Amino acid sequence: MKVSSPDKLLYPDDGITKAQVVTHFERVADHLLRYAASRPLTLQRFPSGIKKSGFMQKNAADYFPPSIRRLEVPKREGGTTNYAVVEQPEDIPYLANQNTITFHMWTSSADAPHQPDWMIIDLDPEDGDVEKARAATSTIRSILKRFDLDGFVLATGSKGFHVWVPLAAGHDFTGISLASRAIAGLAVTEQPDSLTTEFLKKNRHGRVFVDWLRNAPTATVVVPFSLRARPGAPVAVPVGWDELTLARPDGWKIDSIDDRLDWSTDIDQHLIPVDDIVAAAKAAGVDLDTPHDRFGRTG
Repeated sequence: MKVSSPDKLLYPDDGITKAQVVTHFERVADHLLRYAASRPLTLQRFPSGIKKSGFMQKNAADYFPPSIRRLEVPKREGGTTNYAVVEQPEDIPYLANQNTITFHMWTSSADAPHQPDWMIIDLDPEDGDVEKARAATSTIRSILKRFDLDGFVLATGSKGFHVWVPLAAGHDFTGISLASRAIAGLAVTEQPDSLTTEFLKKNRHGRVFVDWLRNAPTATVVVPFSLRARPGAPVAVPVGWDELTLARPDGWKIDSIDDRLDWSTDIDQHLIPVDDIVAAAKAAGVDLDTPHDRFGRTG
């Protein structure tokens, strides 16, 4: 495709141009759409490059081509949001040409918006300590295995890892949110000195944040093969469990993802045994009854 302002530096310190960013997304479009096709997207755009303030775009622009669908979703405060929904590979570099650096997606599709088909656990080390992030991710895997669940690791291109668990049809957000909260609580119960579910950074005290809050309607997660707006142009890529001991969250850059393009994340979809997970968490003393408030309030 013809790139507008191809020499514009989107990563000024690294000398990476808009043309290089669009070329990246042309190359990975099919891989990215394995995860993002038919899902409402939020676009993180940086018209003046990553050293300037970007913005998160939820509403699809009127000038987007008709091949990009819109999903109209009511807002709590009134009005609606018209999310972009992409199905064609050529629309990914088109959006990159709009200075999109990172694609964020729902964990449900536009056609079944109330039925999540991914459960996501986000392991976020406050201090960026890679060893802490790896250990936390391994703890989540050990808990998943107790319930015959499996998934894959996403090196996010930022500070931490995500664990993605593919879901069979028939789940709702209430059940998946509760199950993910229980899994996070079990992890913290077993590793209280290194893990926490405290949303506020001031209450984490160096512990890895086990974030289960992405498992809610309209919540988003970074799409695999997206670039991140960080020095070096890191890429969010899938990682095998056997690679975790050496993997870094930001270990793959725009020019070093060849080994990821043939890597498969084909994993059986799971029915989540919500009742069993909740029972195990409650038996371990995890509080699942207090209404959650990310700012620490209860009620």
